[in-house]
Amino acid sequence: MNKLLLIFLGFIFGQQANAQLVAMDYDGVNDQVVVSGNTALCPTKITLETWIYAKSFSSSPCADCAPLIWHQGKGYRFGTGNSGGVNVQLFDGSATNSLTSSATLTKNAWHHIAVTYDSAYIRLYVDGNITDSSAKAFKLSYSSTSADVWIVDPQTGYGGILEETRIWKYARTRSEIREGMMKSYKSGTNGLILQLSYDEGNPYKSNTSITTLKDGSGNGNKCTLTNFRLTDSTSNFVLGRSYCDTIAYAKYSLTRCSKYVLPSKKKTITKSGTYIDTIKSWRGCDSIMTIAVTINQPSYSSTKIIACDSFVNPLNKAIYRKSGTYKVTIPNKAGCDSVITYFVTIGFKDTNFIYYRECIAATLTNGTAVNQSGTYIDKFKTYLGCDSFDYHIVTILQPSTAKRTLLFCKFVICPTNSNVSYKKPGIYYDTIQNYLGCDSAIEYTVIQANTYGTISPVSCIPWKSPSGKYTYSTSDTYHDTLVGLNFDGCDSFITINLTITQPSKMQLNPVACKSYTTPSGTQTITTSKILKDYVKGYKGCDSIEYTLNVTINNADVSYTRSMNTITANTSNTAATFSWLDCNNKMIAIAGQTSRSFSPTGDGRFALSVTENNCTDTSACIDFVMAGLSGPTLNSISIKPNPSKGAFQLTTTTSLNDVSILLINAQGQLAKSWNFTTLTGVSLEAQVAAGLWFIQIKSREGQQTLPLMIE
Repeated sequence: MNKLLLIFLGFIFGQQANAQLVAMDYDGVNDQVVVSGNTALCPTKITLETWIYAKSFSSSPCADCAPLIWHQGKGYRFGTGNSGGVNVQLFDGSATNSLTSSATLTKNAWHHIAVTYDSAYIRLYVDGNITDSSAKAFKLSYSSTSADVWIVDPQTGYGGILEETRIWKYARTRSEIREGMMKSYKSGTNGLILQLSYDEGNPYKSNTSITTLKDGSGNGNKCTLTNFRLTDSTSNFVLGRSYCDTIAYAKYSLTRCSKYVLPSKKKTITKSGTYIDTIKSWRGCDSIMTIAVTINQPSYSSTKIIACDSFVNPLNKAIYRKSGTYKVTIPNKAGCDSVITYFVTIGFKDTNFIYYRECIAATLTNGTAVNQSGTYIDKFKTYLGCDSFDYHIVTILQPSTAKRTLLFCKFVICPTNSNVSYKKPGIYYDTIQNYLGCDSAIEYTVIQANTYGTISPVSCIPWKSPSGKYTYSTSDTYHDTLVGLNFDGCDSFITINLTITQPSKMQLNPVACKSYTTPSGTQTITTSKILKDYVKGYKGCDSIEYTLNVTINNADVSYTRSMNTITANTSNTAATFSWLDCNNKMIAIAGQTSRSFSPTGDGRFALSVTENNCTDTSACIDFVMAGLSGPTLNSISIKPNPSKGAFQLTTTTSLNDVSILLINAQGQLAKSWNFTTLTGVSLEAQVAAGLWFIQIKSREGQQTLPLMIE
């Protein structure tokens, strides 16, 4: 455990130091460094800082015309002018927010200047102190995020030296500003987006081969030297601030174990005492330290451990499961290592598993007799004192018994002893070893396997016996034998009580309307005739033979149409008629019971006729009125007429909402066409040859014309 007590005694002695930084001299005419623009250089919160050594402020034409860090996308502009003050301009997207310091800089002297903005306050710093601030809330904005950043404006000019120029993407605190005055930051430091240390060249030497500066932030910004001569004491790399004009002294005490290496790395201390050491600071200045060193020594001890299965170290909770030497290091009272060596011996349980598989009883290795299956345990100690066990795992097997029935025709072989056969019914015994290895006693019951039975078949034809050897044509009692064909392969003796049956005969004279189905259901008769029919009994025999004299009556529902009248064709004067409306659920039309029917308009109708004790109904008739009705048209012609199916219909005036119907001589509709307007059209109808009618209906009227199809 390292504890360091630092007691710094700061004394300033008038000794000339020899370490200086490298800086960059700008000639105030046209020198500048151009940092290529990118979005990383456009933060919304910001810190700008640099060391400045102004040789003259008069080279600038106005109080804020000497910018040192200037974003060309308007975002930020920071520098000085001919008044010697520090000024900043920050752009909020529409206007510039400015602040100028109340303090002024001294020419030919080093000053550190900085500005921060945290979205609420603008603060100006000179030499680590806040000189001015302004409360302004806005978002730092840019007219272009790809615009370059200028270090010094070549037009208005800054004549002097710059050192450690930086841009941060957040507002640094006062303590951070002061820290930055005395150090350079490592690449990749959080928040650092540009750092120019100007240490690429040799002061006052020829540096014409150098064209760019290194960006120490780690962001890889391209920084191009522009218009520098790089040959002599101006417009070139020069010496910067000298700050080794003091020597730092320090005194502190520390305690170490075994040894201590002095900060200069020049000596290793192994004994307690007071030592003086000198090191160089990161700037190359001397730091002289007086160090009181106390050297403590580590300690060592050992112990022996005997344990069963495992040992848990009480110091570090490590588990040791094998014998061996183990070391643990802990702090001793002096704070140094205390090394404890453990010599560990691990003993293990000597566990044995002994298996027994015996019939009826078993004797264990310890002499104990048992007659039940189970696990029996013997416990004893090993030479290291660890518990050890013998597990006796016992399986007691039992003898078994079984019974079995054997069937035989003439004899049967004993299944468990092929040398023994049984020829008579009875009970027999045999003993074998079961699958467990113990005795198994088997009782065999031997039974004669021949079978006997009686059947009572009924047949209407000669009947063949089950064996197929005999055919019987008369009712009687017979006997048959199935040799070796019963379930067990033995003879089966059958007594047969046979009955032979004969069918009965009947004659019928049925009268039916349209059709008649015979009693067997196998024939449907549609014309009058004499025929025979057979009805099978449940045994498959013909139980009844029918002679049928069938009379079939029909009702004639054919009809003839003449123009707008439909007439039934039947000549039966006793027939009755009814005309039905197919478009109204086949309801009879009131008052229409005559042989003839003249509809009053288009529709679908059917004829119902009752005659010869039969009633039948025709198919529905598609009826379209023939002739003229309503306003008539006399301006329509059909050509050619007669026609072979194709024809042209022509009107002298335009018709609207036109419907054209093709109707046969019976008034049935065959085809229709519909048109919004019509003056002429070619049509074709693939129908049978004969007289047809073309009916034209329109908003202007209607007309029916004959058409002969050849």
